[in-house]
Amino acid sequence: MALLVPNPQLGQDGNPSSILVSEKPIKLSCSPVTFADGTPLTVLNQPKATFLIYRLLGGGIQQVLDTAAKAWVSPGPSVAPQNLFWDDKSKSWQAVIVAIGNKDGSTPPQDIFGTNPLTGFPKYAAQCFFTGTDANGTPQTGQSLLSSPVEILAAGQNNLAGLTMDPQPPDPTTAQQIRIFLKNSALVELGQVTILQDGLGFHVQLVAGGSTVVLSSSGNIVLSPSNGQPVQVNGDIAVSGRVLVGGVQVLVP
Repeated sequence: MALLVPNPQLGQDGNPSSILVSEKPIKLSCSPVTFADGTPLTVLNQPKATFLIYRLLGGGIQQVLDTAAKAWVSPGPSVAPQNLFWDDKSKSWQAVIVAIGNKDGSTPPQDIFGTNPLTGFPKYAAQCFFTGTDANGTPQTGQSLLSSPVEILAAGQNNLAGLTMDPQPPDPTTAQQIRIFLKNSALVELGQVTILQDGLGFHVQLVAGGSTVVLSSSGNIVLSPSNGQPVQVNGDIAVSGRVLVGGVQVLVP
């Protein structure tokens, strides 16, 4: 008879969650694992307990983490699973996954875990595998289905406000751009202020609601409302100089 294995759970701070953050350890738990007669599988049953982590992309594409190669690959028997441990206090099989600082083998190295908060992909899930010897000395095996998928946000992506600096890694002595942003509770960016330099000089850019205001070191000011929205001025306008409409000078009475 096969072992009965429940769906594993991924969570943080002692609670399952669909959105996790890289800054905190991620706990994988899978319990209770039982024999057909209901007897739990423990360390007394000469067990082997392992797991795999999957990356779920758009379009139903699945990849599995090959920890030896430090890469996401197509699922297959060549990928070695990682070990679970038995936590006697909670009577459960567990593992701790550290997302922050976990890099792949590419050049330059990229974060292994990181969900785009705008698209919600990739997502991540776990699958657990068990073997153990029952009371009659007969080996039994079993595996779980995939856990419920979770998002794992890169460091800082759950912040509602912040400041970024480019190029990376940030260095104030070589910075060419700084950006201040604010997000809502759904982690959607509401507005940003960017100060940058390029071959044309320095620029200060304000962005909100699809509209932009750009002030340049040349003295140029560009107002660009979002589609269908006007530029509204409350009060008087004093014009000193030419007035151009579509690049054509017009006379103002």
